[in-house]
Amino acid sequence: MSVSKWSFPEELLYDTHYQWIKRVGNKVQFGLTPYGLDITGDVLYLVLPTEGTVVEGGGTCGSLEAGKWVGRVYAPVSGLVTKVNDMVAASPALISQLPYNCWFAEIELSRPAELDGLMSAAAMQAWLAEDMKENA
Repeated sequence: MSVSKWSFPEELLYDTHYQWIKRVGNKVQFGLTPYGLDITGDVLYLVLPTEGTVVEGGGTCGSLEAGKWVGRVYAPVSGLVTKVNDMVAASPALISQLPYNCWFAEIELSRPAELDGLMSAAAMQAWLAEDMKENA
């Protein structure tokens, strides 16, 4: 399997939990990449943090149940959850149809420097190629 099978928009950032991150001013929105969907299967159930929750970058902030996988949703950065995408929480199947349009939550950054620890599209593709080789 080749990394080129999946698209990784240049304007987004990525983490090692197969999530995409979009900066919007002093906030970020995040969701699951198409590769993340490919390894998990269709998302059946999604639990997200509530508005007003303070999250730690890299810490658990929800859970996801899919056809092939049950696991955690991780906060890509530290901060205050200012919005939750209720439409996606109510209909998680939407994620499989439009992964880059289905953000999970919006977090107001408390430590903007954490963005420096996230990957660019090119770095994500290189990391993913190595990850796929190790797990083959």
